[in-house]
Amino acid sequence: MGKITAFVLPLEIIYTSRKNILVGIQLKTMSKRNSTIIAFILLAIASRLLILAGPGWANFSPMASMALFVGAYLHNRKQAIAWTLLAVWGSNLILNNTLYNSFFPGFSFGFDAVHMGLFALISLLGPNTTASASRFIGTNLAAAMGFFLVSNFAVWAGSEIAYTKDIAGLMNCYAAGIPFLKNTIASQFLFSGLFFGAFEVLKKQVPALR
Repeated sequence: MGKITAFVLPLEIIYTSRKNILVGIQLKTMSKRNSTIIAFILLAIASRLLILAGPGWANFSPMASMALFVGAYLHNRKQAIAWTLLAVWGSNLILNNTLYNSFFPGFSFGFDAVHMGLFALISLLGPNTTASASRFIGTNLAAAMGFFLVSNFAVWAGSEIAYTKDIAGLMNCYAAGIPFLKNTIASQFLFSGLFFGAFEVLKKQVPALR
C-alpha cells in the first residue's frame, strides 16, 4: 500500500503542477487578448471626438462598430455588453459636459437609456460579423440602419414640439435624419474595417490573441 501511495503521490503533484501551469498560460493569454480589446475600445472613445472637426462630421461615429467588435471578440456576452455600456457612458460623460454642454444644463452624468440599450443590442450581433464577408456586410448594415431607425424614433417620441405624434410626424422626423444617414453608414463600415481588420492582422502576428 505504501509503495502505491509513493508512486501515485508524485503523479498527482505532476498533474496538479501541469494543470496550474496551463491555467496560468490561459489567464496570461486572456489578459493580453482582453487588454488589446480594451485598447481598441479606448481608441473608439477617442474617435468620437472627430465631431470636433465640424458639423459635417455629425453622426460619423465609431461606437456601433466598437459594439460589434467587442461582441465578436469578447467571448463572454455579459462582458461584451458591460464594456460596450461603459464605453458609451464614458464618452457621453466627456462629450455631454464639454462639446454638448449647452444641451445639458448643469452636470451631465452621461446616461442615455435609448442609445446605451441600442449599442448593447448591437454588441449581441458581434459573433455573426466574422463568419463571412456577407455576414460582415449584413451585420454592419443592420447596425447602421438599426441605429438610424431607433434613434430617430426616440427623437420623435420624446419631442414635445418639433414633430406631431402621428405617422406624418414620424416620417418628418426620419426625413430630417436622412442627411446624417450617409455619415452613419460610412463611419460604420470604415471603423468596422479598421477595428476588425487590425485585430485579425494582430492575431496572425501575436498567437496570444487567437
